[in-house]
Amino acid sequence: MNWLKFVAILLVVDAIIILIRPDFIKHLAGMLAQGAKIYIASLAKAALGIIFLFGAGSKSTLPWVIIIFGVLALAGGILIIAVPQKARSMANWFTHRSFFTLRCFAAGYLVIAALLVYAA
Repeated sequence: MNWLKFVAILLVVDAIIILIRPDFIKHLAGMLAQGAKIYIASLAKAALGIIFLFGAGSKSTLPWVIIIFGVLALAGGILIIAVPQKARSMANWFTHRSFFTLRCFAAGYLVIAALLVYAA
């Protein structure tokens, strides 16, 4: 198993955890919305984008899918740094959603993560 597939599997596990315990994402979003902690999310998102961009090689099943999500993740990480107040308001938005809504987001996240596992 290559490291790109391993990272994609971690994303699947993360989505499953959010499906089971949506209060976890509420707590995490609330914590990241405070102070300079939003930059931790920015670094994680940018690192994920870089991992996907460097991992989209000839061994990948669907390299274009990995490249698209890598570019989106890297751009998202840069935008968090560029517009931190908007990122904080989005994180706060998650803290005020119902568990059903968060589970719906997690289901979409799970589908995307599974696509990335297949593409890797």
